[in-house]
Amino acid sequence: MACSNCGAGLAPDARFCPACGSPAATTPAGGLGLAPAEPGRERKIATMLFADLVGSTSMSESHDPEVVSRLVGRVFERLGEEIRRYEGTIEKFAGDAMLAVFGVPTIHEDDPERAVRAALEMQAALGSLAEAGGTGDLRPRLRIGIDTGEVLVDLDRASGARDLFVTGDAVNTAARLQSVAEPGTVIVGAATYAATRDVVEYEELPPVELKGRDREGAPRWRPQPPGHRGPAHRS
Repeated sequence: MACSNCGAGLAPDARFCPACGSPAATTPAGGLGLAPAEPGRERKIATMLFADLVGSTSMSESHDPEVVSRLVGRVFERLGEEIRRYEGTIEKFAGDAMLAVFGVPTIHEDDPERAVRAALEMQAALGSLAEAGGTGDLRPRLRIGIDTGEVLVDLDRASGARDLFVTGDAVNTAARLQSVAEPGTVIVGAATYAATRDVVEYEELPPVELKGRDREGAPRWRPQPPGHRGPAHRS
């Protein structure tokens, strides 16, 4: 098997290319592209960003639900600006959660980096919105999980309705990484880390068991905002 990014040889069970660090989306040596998909669908390497507002349920219990609903809408409108600024696509909203994809339908060589930087800007934007009084007396916080991998794209939905037009393990992993993130932080998986470690400062976190996963001790990293002077390191 060969790396689809640089063509280097890969072991059958390799998850990342030893030469370039890209996720091991493989093809037979000498081949081109990803494995063929069924008609109407296409396989792509994409980066998924899953964001969830923390405490919206408790806010609804102590405040008028309409007030909370308007707040959530205002917050996600602001966060969506950062997704679009980095040329990602908002795949869907689900209550107080948002799923965005980088690499579908618009592809950039640095899609994983764009996702990470968008996530950091989203956290900063929510903080600025709260400081400016845009969230009233409510102080919602955000958890974000990011993962990169092969996804299956529904071409019909991708050109029209956005709901559920991308499926794959990266979607599920991004959601599970979000669930173990501390409020106010961003967590990335191994593939995203491998693709961005030379351009983003990271703090390595202890491995964590992700719900519903076959393997235990999934590695994870926390990207640091530009200018951070804490325990982050560049690997």
